[in-house]
Amino acid sequence: MTKISKSFLVLLMIFMLTIGSLPGQVVLAQEGTETSTPTVTDTPTPTNTPTPTATATHTSTPTNTPLPTNTPRPTATAMPATATSSDGLPVEYTVYGMVGFMQSHSLSCEARSASDWAAYYGVSVSESTIQSEFPLTDDPETGFVGPVDGAEGQLPPSPYGVHAGPVAAVLRNHGVAASEVKGMSEYQLRQQISSGNPVIVWVVGNVWNGWPVSYTSSSGNTTIVASYEHTVILIGYDASGFTVVDGSMTYWRSKNAFLNSFSVLGNMAIYYP
Repeated sequence: MTKISKSFLVLLMIFMLTIGSLPGQVVLAQEGTETSTPTVTDTPTPTNTPTPTATATHTSTPTNTPLPTNTPRPTATAMPATATSSDGLPVEYTVYGMVGFMQSHSLSCEARSASDWAAYYGVSVSESTIQSEFPLTDDPETGFVGPVDGAEGQLPPSPYGVHAGPVAAVLRNHGVAASEVKGMSEYQLRQQISSGNPVIVWVVGNVWNGWPVSYTSSSGNTTIVASYEHTVILIGYDASGFTVVDGSMTYWRSKNAFLNSFSVLGNMAIYYP
């Protein structure tokens, strides 16, 4: 290369550098040496933008909802025991479900009581059926002293009625367990009632006072009879008295009034054995 050429080249390169047309620096070599390729300036490696650190969002810890506690079962309150008397029986007791009806004839109280009493034990037998099955006699211990529509208040052999034995026999014939008794005590009466068993009892009138009369029938049998002999059904008692069903009526009598009337015919009764 000539000297002019070298000068021209230098000027050209200066011009190009001045206007920024070359991407890198050009280094001139001595004549006869290779011109090195301009070194490309490294483009800076982009700096990694730090990934934002996630700020932990505070999640509130759920509060445990308390489970409902078991409501304690109420303590059972003991029911007061039924008061008992010194003899061990309840002080008072009433049998419910015993229904009475009015008698059909002036002297048919025994048949009426027997029919109502049988119904309590689930046996249906009418007053008229029972009445028709009594033997007719002049002795109330063996049958009915009639006629059944006779006047009240008389003594055998006039129209009178019938005692416990024949009535219990007819009841048994119809399938009702029935036992007749004389001399039944107050304790036995209350024992039957407190066991749920009504008792047919022989009294005077509507549980009046009366007087026993000794009577001897044509067969020679002697027994006690009373004017206005009558039957009622004992269904309850308390410390002061007794409750009876008398036909279609139900009423209370004091203990003395009942026991006095009951004693006239010897504490005669029919009970469920």
